[in-house]
Amino acid sequence: MKLVSCHIDNFGKISNEDKDFSAGLNCFCTDNGTGKSTLASFIKVMLYGFSGEKVSKNEYENERKFFKPWQGGTYGGNRS
Repeated sequence: MKLVSCHIDNFGKISNEDKDFSAGLNCFCTDNGTGKSTLASFIKVMLYGFSGEKVSKNEYENERKFFKPWQGGTYGGNRS
């Protein structure tokens, strides 16, 4: 499988953003707090879903709570 691009509607702090990937290694070198880890988590969730159905009250143990859209609304996005 090859990830060509993705559109993120609402996932954590990322909203209405498109990412295109080129062949080979893609590197994201930006400042702290710009969403690099959130992008990696979005890709993981799009491919494999949220981890476990265990409902944890601890936000850091529950991906669904940790990456809830900062601006409200529902999770959204797609990949190609």
